[in-house]
Amino acid sequence: MQQAVSGARNAESPGYVLYFQLASNGARRACSLTIQAESADEAARIFRENWGTIESMARDGVSTGMVGSAPVSLAMS
Repeated sequence: MQQAVSGARNAESPGYVLYFQLASNGARRACSLTIQAESADEAARIFRENWGTIESMARDGVSTGMVGSAPVSLAMS
């Protein structure tokens, strides 16, 4: 998992972007997930604690949703 801060944090900031890959039938898909959190550590914690939901969202191709109380945006390429 790689992390990148997507700019200065404020109420309108999109959050922290985390990158990961999913494998399916021998192919890999690059994914990025934006989590609104107070810090990069909190974003990583939310990612780890909610991996099952995040993986399901990615495999189902859901583009946006909620993980717990944190809004997320999921992009796949």
